[in-house]
Amino acid sequence: MKRLNACFPVTFAATALAASLWAVPGFAQPVAESPAATPAGTVMTFHRKSSGSLGTFDGPVVWTISHGTWEGRPAVIQTARLGGTAFDPKTHANMATLDAEGKATMVFDPPVGFQWPMQVGKTWTSKHTVTTPATGRSVPLEVNWKVEAWEDVTVPAGTYKAYKVVTTNNFGEVETRWTAPGAGIVLAKRLVTRPATHPQGAGELEAVLLSQVPPAK
Repeated sequence: MKRLNACFPVTFAATALAASLWAVPGFAQPVAESPAATPAGTVMTFHRKSSGSLGTFDGPVVWTISHGTWEGRPAVIQTARLGGTAFDPKTHANMATLDAEGKATMVFDPPVGFQWPMQVGKTWTSKHTVTTPATGRSVPLEVNWKVEAWEDVTVPAGTYKAYKVVTTNNFGEVETRWTAPGAGIVLAKRLVTRPATHPQGAGELEAVLLSQVPPAK
């Protein structure tokens, strides 16, 4: 399983999100009810620094959003120079990672993504099967999720109020994401750490948002 999470820009990507926020009596933080459609043509640029099993890289990565289909299903497609990701347009969950030609390198059943609505303190566990089409091999994936905080996150693109979401999977990989739905930012910052016991070996990744440009009107 050489590419688990390797193409996640953002494992959830980097798709821009908007959500409905409202005040809850007795609860200081907002609640994000659901994601909304990301405009086709949106361009997101991240600075990615990674090592080990997550690939040796230090530089910008540019993602472009389009709307289309994947395996006959409606999809939000996020593409960069070396590959991309197909997301469910209703939940923004990750359905598959793609190569540069748009062919699936990994398929997630069911898709992997946030559980809505989102609010601080929420926890859940999701179970998936990850299949590599080239080999036909499938492995189980179990992810524990926790929305730890609603806080400021500062990246080159700006300072945003964001949910801090931490995930740990059955391979020992820990990922922290800051998502700012109120600002239409699906991913402001992402940290990933893999232990030496991970099937692909140890690795680290940090991605921060440099800019998010909406399509021209």
